[in-house]
Parts: sequence; C-alpha cells; structure tokens
Amino acid sequence: MAAPRAREVVGVDTGGTFTDLVRLGSDGRCEVAKLPSTPADPARAVIAGLEHLGRAAARRVVHGTTVGLNALLSHRTARTALVTGRGFADLIEIGRQDRPELYVLHPVKPEPLVPRELRFEVSSRQWPDPEVRDTQRGGGRRMVNVETPTERELAQLRRKLAAARVESVAVCLLHSYADPSQEERIARALSPLGVPITTSSSLVREYREFERFSTAVVNAALAPLMRRYLEHLAHALSGTPLELLQSFGGRLSASRAALEPVRVLLSGPAGGVVGASRAARDAGARRLVSLDMGGTSTDVAFEDLEGREAVFRERTSRVAGHALSVPALDIHTIGCGGGSLIEVDAGGALHVGPASAGADPGPVCYGKSDRPTTTDAHVLLGHVGPGRFLDGGLDLDLRGVGLAFEKLARRLACRPEQAALAVLAAARASMRRAISVMTMQRGIDPRGVPLVAFGGAGGLHGAYLARALDMPFALVPRHPGALSALGLAVAQRQCERSRSVLRPLAEFPTRLRRALWRELEVEARAEIGGALERTRTLHLRYEGQSYDLSVPEGPAVASVFEASHERLYGYRLPGRAIEVVALTLRAAERRPAWEPSAAPRRRSLPATAILGERKARFETGAAVRARRIDREALLPGVQFEGPAIVEEFSATTLVPPGVLARVTAGGHLELRPHGSRARG
Repeated sequence: MAAPRAREVVGVDTGGTFTDLVRLGSDGRCEVAKLPSTPADPARAVIAGLEHLGRAAARRVVHGTTVGLNALLSHRTARTALVTGRGFADLIEIGRQDRPELYVLHPVKPEPLVPRELRFEVSSRQWPDPEVRDTQRGGGRRMVNVETPTERELAQLRRKLAAARVESVAVCLLHSYADPSQEERIARALSPLGVPITTSSSLVREYREFERFSTAVVNAALAPLMRRYLEHLAHALSGTPLELLQSFGGRLSASRAALEPVRVLLSGPAGGVVGASRAARDAGARRLVSLDMGGTSTDVAFEDLEGREAVFRERTSRVAGHALSVPALDIHTIGCGGGSLIEVDAGGALHVGPASAGADPGPVCYGKSDRPTTTDAHVLLGHVGPGRFLDGGLDLDLRGVGLAFEKLARRLACRPEQAALAVLAAARASMRRAISVMTMQRGIDPRGVPLVAFGGAGGLHGAYLARALDMPFALVPRHPGALSALGLAVAQRQCERSRSVLRPLAEFPTRLRRALWRELEVEARAEIGGALERTRTLHLRYEGQSYDLSVPEGPAVASVFEASHERLYGYRLPGRAIEVVALTLRAAERRPAWEPSAAPRRRSLPATAILGERKARFETGAAVRARRIDREALLPGVQFEGPAIVEEFSATTLVPPGVLARVTAGGHLELRPHGSRARG
C-alpha cells in the first residue's frame, strides 16, 4: 500500500477567463490545473479544480477572487445604509471636491453606494480636548463626547432600518479614529437587525474622514455578497481551512474576509506580484516590473525587493471611483488581455479592448464566436497552435480565425496577417504606456529594471516590451499562466495596523513612540500569532502640508524625511517643523531567510526538448520557421536563440529573432535582446 502524500497548500486564482490552481508540496513540487471560469457561479470552477487536484490532500486552500471587485464594478452591491453624525450624511457624496481627471470635459462621478434616503443621522459629536493628551494615542489630544445618542434614539433608528429592509449597515462617525467607543455602541444597538454592520474605526484607525467613510461603505456594500460566496465555498471544502489574499499580499482567514471584504478586493493581482517577486529573487534581480496579462486585463506593478526605493505612495487608492484607505499593492490595470475584443471605429481606427470575450464565448479559436480577439491574432500568426497548452485539451478553430481576420482585413484595407500584426502592435503600445505609468511617472528609469511577464498571455509579449523600453531582460517564470495561484500558495500570513498621531516630531521622540509600537504589535500578534517579522513606518510631512511621505522607523528620521522630500520634489524646508501624521506596523509570520540558488552551468538545448517546427510571423511580417520547444524539458542553464515558441501546460512564450533565451535558477526563462545591458 502506497504511503499517503503529505498534506499540501493549494492556491486558487479566479480570473475572468480561466480559474488557475496550484498544489504546492512541502518539497516545492507543483501541480497545476487550469479550467474555464464560471462567471455565473465562480465557486463551481474552484470546486471542480480542487476535485481535479484531489483536495483531500490539501491542508489549506488560499484563494484569490474577483467576486467583490466585479460586484463593485457592475453595481451589484447590497442595499446598504449609512449611519453617521448629524450634518455628515452627504460627506460620502461631497468627497474631496477634486477632479481625478483634470482635462475631461464632462467628468462623471460614480453613483454613491448609499442613496440619500438610506443615510441616517444620529446625535453624536466629539472633538479634541485642548488641555488633555491621550496616552493611548501617542500623546495626541483626548476626545471629548459632547453629544451621544440616547437609547431611545437608537431604538428608533433600529426600527427605521428594519422598515427600509437594508441588507447591510455602515457606521461612520467623524472622530472615531481616535475614540471608537461611540461607533461600537451604535453597532451593538443595531445588532438585532441580523445584518452585517461595519464600523469605520474597525477598518481604518486614521483621520481623513471621507476616505474612512468611503472604505466602510464599500465594505458594507460587499459584505453580504462575500459572506454568501465564502460560506458556500467553505461548505464545499468540507472543513479544509480556507484563506484569502489581502490586496497587499498577505493571507487572511475566510471568516475575517467575509466581515472585511474590502481588504481582499485585489487579491488575484496581489498574488501575481507575490509570485513575480519570488521568481525575480530566484533569478537574482533586486527590482522588477511585473506584467500580468490574463484573458481580460493586464496588471502592472513595480516592486523593490530590497526596500531601497523611497517613492511616494498614497495610502488611499480608488477602485471603480470609490476611495479606499486599506493597504494595497500599487497596481495599474488596463483593459487589455488575451480575450480583448478587436474593434474598428467609424473613422477606421483600430481598437483593442477594453471589452473582453471572457470565458464564454471566448476568442474565435474556441469555436463559439466570430468576434476576433488578441489571442486570435496570435493563432493566425502561428504563435499559438495545437500543442502543449492545456495538454492539447483545447481544440482551436483555425478556419473560424481565418474568416474573422479576412473580415477585419477588408475593413482595414490590408492582408489578414497585417491586420493581426497591427492588433498586437496596438496591444503592446497600451502595455508600454502602463509600464511607463509605473516607472517613468514615478521617477524610475525602466532601463535598469527587468520585466517579469506572466499570466496566460504575458510570455507572448515580454521580449517585445523589454526590447521596446530598453529594459535589461524579460523574465517568464515557471508556470506563468498560473503564477498568481502559485503566489497565493506561497504568501505569508500578514496584517497591517496603524494609528493617527498628528503631533510634531519634536514632541514625539523614539522613547514615546515605543509604547504605541508595542500596542500595535500586541494587536498584530493576536491576529497572526507566533514569531513576527515587523516593519515600522512613520508617515511624516512638513507642518501645513496636506499629504505625507513614508519613512522607516530608526535613527535620524527627520534627516531621512528631508532627503526623501528633496529627491522627490526637488527641495527641502530647513527649519520648518515636521509633523508625525501616523504610525504603521506591518507584521508577517516569520519564515526562513531567502537563500539564492547557485548560478546554473551553461547547457545546450537538448534534442528531446524540440517538439518540431511551425511557420510563424514576427514583427517583420515575413513567415519564418520557428522551433517548438517543450518547456518541461528545459533544465537551468539551457540557452538558445529565437525564433522559437516555448510551449507548456499553462501558457506559451515567444522568443523572437534576435533574442537569447536562458533558463535561470528556479527554472525561469530569461529573454535578453542582443545588445541589452546586463543590469537589473
């Protein structure tokens, strides 16, 4: 009788076109599954994939999902009420009165998630006591309760909410970041309603009331939907522990995610960044730009693995136009994926995306549609064909693809192959702009940063993008089409805790900050447990400024802040008082230090790795014979030159003419254009 396998971690990433699963053993062994997504019931594809892998062997399932994000984007949120202090019911709609896009002639604000008739005001008023400091808040001013709601008022509020048939409630008071007691009292009074209740102070213990209110409202609007989805999935797992990935890359229990879904809105893209960072470390890179091209969209992020980049990062992001003040990776998303639909407008201009064919009907090559996509362009040009992808389990409708591009070519007055090359040129132009947003627009020179390209379609474009932007090389990780799922499987359990301070740095030296750091560590340890890796950050600004810079806790923080300010903005203000806005502690479970692998010895391409040849067209347009290479047969150190098409279960990688491919430590594929400089 065979010995039972060790119980393993399974990462599950639900995308718009495919649902990817990776089972990761304690010895690093991976098993990958890839199934079409089921948008009407996302859990169905997840459960089917787990059955395929044998979920009984899993000791933990880590999930990245777009259920909450899609609900927010499509306005399919719960009937939500807002409870706030008198005079602040319209705060979520007034916002900051800024214009995110200055030059749009007809700006459109997102519809508020809570309509005016479901905003309720209570008698609550607090303000800082000018005479007394609060030792529990780093010596900031203690809050005074000027007005509090009576029990009778709260009972009336409860009856109004019941009559309005609300499905969820957000409780948001002006100064709850400093004193959450009134929010907590209101939440207890409303608990008999039996609906999810979100308090703003439980999510964000920082000032800036609009961002805190908006975060709480989004959370409340998603809580019923996410609770139902996660309960359904947990029931199907039959007791196997379920966790989700937070938007900043740390694992979170499913029970906590059901209460605070706003923390996992970007869980899928975050998994990709975690996986890309792991691959970059294997290959010896210190920084990276990750490019995750899936079926519907492309996500781009910049990561500094050594923490050397002192770049300005706003702690508030916007998703579907709504401000969110929870920690999240800095990711830029564009509507350009393998399933992006190709359109020609009335003026004859070619457009790729943002609309997508999705999983159903999918691209023309799936045999269910006649509307061409980016993937179909690759099929027509010979980049993608019947072979290793999904173990040959996906039959391609080559005739349908040919007919679709003949029709497109007539509209563009060119040959079908030229139309397909134009489609890829347009898609790559969009991706170059996205990479520029995450590098040049943030003061980072892309010529010194390698590109980690993954997702089902990332390997088809990585070498071209790296060459166009003069990046040192493109890295296509192992299992590129399932890297986000792999990132989910290897992610640490993490949490982030912060406190507003709003006190001059001169009055808040290191010895006084220690007490607040200890308080935040106690909270983090209660959530994570065990030994912790800690990162302590101060958010500082010159007195009178509206926004702040983040600097690590340590000696001479004032000098570090001023040097960072001068580097980013070109000046410093000697003699101007520096203010501590907030402290943030990020804690993660401790794991062994990363040990880089030895550089692999050079090897020639083995004959067993060559699957054959296929005619393909690259950017010159002329058809050439490209070798088809089995990626599973490539050992670290192997190198070869393009043109070549590298095929594997989860994705296809293009090695264009003039590009040298080399397998790095960890089994990743480095694509280095001839003449590129050895940087990164």
